[in-house]
Amino acid sequence: MRIGLFTDQYTVGISGLVTSVTMLYEGLKKAGHTCFIFTSHTKKIKDDNPDVINLPGIPYPIKGLTDFRFSFRPEKYVDAIRACDLDIIHVHSEFFLAKVAITAAGQLDLPLVYTMHTMWEHYLGYLSRFIDSLMHERFWRSMKKMWLKPLTEKADVIIVPSEKIYRQKDRYGFGDNVTVIPTGIDLDRFAPAEENRRTAERLTEDLGIKGKTVFFYLGRVAAEKEIRTSIRAFAALRNTENTVFVIVGEGPALAELKKLADDLQLSGRVIFPGSVPWTETPAWYQVGDVFISSSMTETQGLTFVEALASGMPMIALRDETLTSLIHNGENGFLCDSPESMTERMEEVACDPELLARISGHVVPEVYEYSKEAYAAKIFAVYEGVLEKR
Repeated sequence: MRIGLFTDQYTVGISGLVTSVTMLYEGLKKAGHTCFIFTSHTKKIKDDNPDVINLPGIPYPIKGLTDFRFSFRPEKYVDAIRACDLDIIHVHSEFFLAKVAITAAGQLDLPLVYTMHTMWEHYLGYLSRFIDSLMHERFWRSMKKMWLKPLTEKADVIIVPSEKIYRQKDRYGFGDNVTVIPTGIDLDRFAPAEENRRTAERLTEDLGIKGKTVFFYLGRVAAEKEIRTSIRAFAALRNTENTVFVIVGEGPALAELKKLADDLQLSGRVIFPGSVPWTETPAWYQVGDVFISSSMTETQGLTFVEALASGMPMIALRDETLTSLIHNGENGFLCDSPESMTERMEEVACDPELLARISGHVVPEVYEYSKEAYAAKIFAVYEGVLEKR
């Protein structure tokens, strides 16, 4: 089968969406299918993969969307898509590339599959914090009509990565053509390996944190991730000598979080290495002792799965995306408040035996997230759509 994956975001920082598209692409290619990734970015794609097709656009004149592009004429890209002789179009975005995908599907008479990766009502502040705070519900209905409705009306099948989103299908305007397929990851990359341990030892030395209990976060550094809540929970620890909090990644909230750390007198104890190469992320998971999350807006949380696949335990605020992945006292702890997070972090920092007991244990549920299983489930959806047509 010849498949086109459409995404506004690709190779732009650490992102669950980028991981999802990459894992699907690799899984489909491994299964013998021809697969193209259509995206739009002015920067040259690093690996020059001929399967990655750049459709140039204009940067959005909005601070929170500078990595995204748009065009007033999506139809002008149809010839480039026609040349790929696709059997099916699978769109992973709601913006410019979604308009291109919808236009191409209509003109080329191709089936359209849509995966919604993001609970967008939690991200309206990127468009306007003022309007979002003043009239969130009206703002949400307007954006839903503008961005989601064209996809939900045109898509043959809508895929969501978790039951959490599925239960919101009426609020998001979905019909009965919705199916749940969790995104997969390359589990082999994150299994503890000697090479990753050696790299992790070097990184630990470079950061000056050897011998300390390392609380850890890796991912997009943005307001909706509630990293500030994690920092405040860390600041409340009584054990201040042998603990550090390493926050890996970049994003619009980075400057604000650095200031917060300074205001809380955590300079040197909250460390921001910035963005790291994708190839090094498995080693970075070996740097941390415990992954920390306060986010309540995750649709699935791929970095959570990556950390748990690496054998890193997790302390997190209770969220539906994590209830099946974290077994309390076995591979981490789910907490009902920031104060409870602080208590658990304190326990782990003061009890090496507890940390050893919850570390290195990968629960069976994590293995359900392989990229091979992910690609197979998505391909079954493609077959069903084509057969129905």
